[in-house]
Amino acid sequence: MESISASKDSANSESLSKFYTYRIDLNFIGTEFNGWQSQPSGNTIQDALERALAVALRKKLRVLGASRTDTGVHAEHQVATFRVDEEIDCPRVFRSLQALVPPSIGILSLAPVSTDFHPIVHAFAKLYRYRIWLGPGTNTFIRPFSWSIPYALDTDAMKLAGDRFIGRHHFKSFAAIDNGSKTFDRTIFDMKWVHKGNGLFELYILGEGFLKQMVRNLVGTLAEVGQGKRKPEDMPEILKAADRRAAGMTAPAGGLSLVKIYYEPTTEIDPRFLSTHAEFSFVFPST
Repeated sequence: MESISASKDSANSESLSKFYTYRIDLNFIGTEFNGWQSQPSGNTIQDALERALAVALRKKLRVLGASRTDTGVHAEHQVATFRVDEEIDCPRVFRSLQALVPPSIGILSLAPVSTDFHPIVHAFAKLYRYRIWLGPGTNTFIRPFSWSIPYALDTDAMKLAGDRFIGRHHFKSFAAIDNGSKTFDRTIFDMKWVHKGNGLFELYILGEGFLKQMVRNLVGTLAEVGQGKRKPEDMPEILKAADRRAAGMTAPAGGLSLVKIYYEPTTEIDPRFLSTHAEFSFVFPST
């Protein structure tokens, strides 16, 4: 006699077999959106993508994103999936999506994937970048994508402080108060600072996953180290406190970008991202 659990698994497999799963790789400028996650206002990346799919496929579908970016945060690489009860013409739908989404959303690719592919569960690591523009001058091409600080920071001290976060730690002190995660332990694989010339500094941070506003709270705390308000050796105590009030400010959303989502083991930041030869060194994601 088949067990109840086996029957459920069989039923789920049979149900999934009736659907086709497709993966969308995309990017977006998050300035005008209220983040990724669908909201009643409809002004999110997920909402815009679902509206475009509804027109292209003439049916309402839900998309699942690999990362729930916050309001105002950008992405050079986001991955989303949707399931549909029929095979689709990928080249045609790809062209339709490119035309139907707002100009601040770019569709990079559309392709079928295994029915059991999950953009969150199967992601091994995520790479974020935070840009800081230091000094009294401004750069109009960088300003929308950076945190402009009109004075010098001790970047050497910030690097020392950042090294304290590499490894597996309890990051509750750096999670938003309304963070919905049940656990706060996360692993940061690698962290690198790059001076791109003039006043542009970039922090690249590679981790298995991040809590709500975690990267922005880390950057805000590191900026306070750079101001001399905190010391690098204070970081372990902040982690130990497990209290958001123990850490520093939340850095502005505009400086943060989701750069790449990895679906293969990756524990070091790709050196191509760390090039100092250009202010913007985009590396287009492979699918």
